[in-house]
Amino acid sequence: MLVLAARAQQSKEQGLVLSGSLQGDVDGLETVDKSRPLANQFDMAGATLLTLNGSNANTAHVKFDASADLWLLLGAYADAFRGADSAAALPALASPSSALVLDVRKLYGELFLSFADLSVGRQIISFGEGLVFSPIDVFSSVNILDLSLRRRGSDVARVRVPFGELAGLDAIVKVSSRADGVAGAIKGYGHAGSFDLGGVGIYQGANREYITGVMFKGDLVAGVYGELVEHWRYGGYRAFVGMLGADYSIAGDWYFNAEYLYNERPQPAVSPSQFSLLQTSVTLLHRHYGFASVRYKINELMNVSASAIADVTAKSGLLTAQYSYNILQNADLIGYLQAFPASSDGLLAVPHAEIIYGVRVKVSF
Repeated sequence: MLVLAARAQQSKEQGLVLSGSLQGDVDGLETVDKSRPLANQFDMAGATLLTLNGSNANTAHVKFDASADLWLLLGAYADAFRGADSAAALPALASPSSALVLDVRKLYGELFLSFADLSVGRQIISFGEGLVFSPIDVFSSVNILDLSLRRRGSDVARVRVPFGELAGLDAIVKVSSRADGVAGAIKGYGHAGSFDLGGVGIYQGANREYITGVMFKGDLVAGVYGELVEHWRYGGYRAFVGMLGADYSIAGDWYFNAEYLYNERPQPAVSPSQFSLLQTSVTLLHRHYGFASVRYKINELMNVSASAIADVTAKSGLLTAQYSYNILQNADLIGYLQAFPASSDGLLAVPHAEIIYGVRVKVSF
């Protein structure tokens, strides 16, 4: 019996840990246009998202990590995706009324050696400290339309060398062809007083650009963090991008976040592509950007929140309000509203509805 128990335990340690979620959204889309009849200003859309996560149970020496999203886009979202420039970047099976899209967010293996951790594959890289605005995070982008601000993965080879519990080096090389542009970065980090500190050097071959930056995170009554970044290109081009942020909580019931980003050299506007629900990040067309959020925990089952992401210069933004109710164990009911004041002038470089009314049911397993 002892031998059988030992073998069962060994099998469990060598197995996989699986988890995931299934969420379904039904949205009403409104485009305010006084020149059209009211009935023509509304459209319907929906999205079902199946997320599957897997990792090995025993991570003492090696780690395998995977996460994939399977989207079923319906109505106006399917129409938009089929017309998007980004549709060619993701495999899709289309029908007259829907589009089925597979997006692999993570798929990598990692080896833990005595002197370093080595990993290769698609990973979600978070070099910086920003929740929404992170000028140091050139390897990942935030989908600002997603209620949880999900990030996308990058295909990289990574080496992490610890110098202790709070210090070390982190080096990354993007796995891409010369035609796509070589990219790499190295980050050194440490701790001083009550602050985590770091410095980064990055090269992006596609833009023939070097990036240097510093970051910090610590406590000064509220939590404070920031990133200061300088861009250097051939021909004498230089540009500064800086982000400052703060977070604060009251009695474990109220949670506040705020970020401000300054962009010295705005990017030239590109011709707008079609709206894509899956790949929507901030395009830095102007100088000043801001983010603020507040969440109130009503009780153990319910909370409400509101957030705003703004292109201050263009007076354009995204306002989101949501109510979440843990209606059953591992099941959440979420109602939300998103609005885009002056949406055609900056925050998103794509046309889209001006108001979204949505209901989501999410089951975790």
